[in-house]
Amino acid sequence: MNAENKIKTAFDSVGASESLKAATKSFLQEARRKEERRAAGHRLRMAAQAVCAAVLMLVIGLGGYTMLLVPVSYVSIDVNPSIELELNRIDRVISARAYNEDGERILECISVWGKHYTEALDLLVESSEMEPYLEGNAALVFTVASDSMQRENWLLEGVSGSSGCTGYGGMGVRTDVAIVSEAHECGLSLGKYAAYKLLLQYDSSISTEDCRNMTMSEIHGLLEEHGHKSEGHGSGGCRGDGTGGASGADEGREEGWGGEGNGSGHGHGHGHGR
Repeated sequence: MNAENKIKTAFDSVGASESLKAATKSFLQEARRKEERRAAGHRLRMAAQAVCAAVLMLVIGLGGYTMLLVPVSYVSIDVNPSIELELNRIDRVISARAYNEDGERILECISVWGKHYTEALDLLVESSEMEPYLEGNAALVFTVASDSMQRENWLLEGVSGSSGCTGYGGMGVRTDVAIVSEAHECGLSLGKYAAYKLLLQYDSSISTEDCRNMTMSEIHGLLEEHGHKSEGHGSGGCRGDGTGGASGADEGREEGWGGEGNGSGHGHGHGHGR
């Protein structure tokens, strides 16, 4: 008999009592149950981690949406073309809308989505499409509104320092963000609507339709006829050497035309602010 058969025969002769067999079976069953419980617990922990990760991604996603796609500020550019930019919390353009046909023609040729607002202003104002509207006695007005006074100050300073403003004798003014929806309901840009509200103080017969069909230079002329000197709180002029900034920022918000800069580009502080 070879060695392999001897070993098999020896093991075959080993017996076990029924109690030992039962104990072994019980031990194996308990070990299996413990393993199944550990596996179930592991799956539960993995599922919980997956849920937490999904919730975290949702929160981050909502935060990113709020940061990047929700408008908190508005800047309108009005000459005869009326264009309004919506800005997110990092001052990037998330929407550019035209409020007349001249503005539509400009936006058909120039995309400013995702750009910093000062870059967008320069692209629009310095474009060949805008050039014909800036000749002669054209009045270029930038109107800003935001969810905080501090942000408005930043925006107005950025506008006043932009080459699109300093290079074309522009004027930077502020207005109340609460009138944005009113302006849009009337089919006017924020800047045109603010100018309309200011003109309405002098002439109750003026309508939004009248202002829609007028250039900012024409509106400015009507205001001057009524003795308004185009000076206001918290306005930034862009004439002269282009060093204009926001002045009178904490005195009030101007619903309409702000200060026209003097030689150093600073607006004056006595207008019809509210």
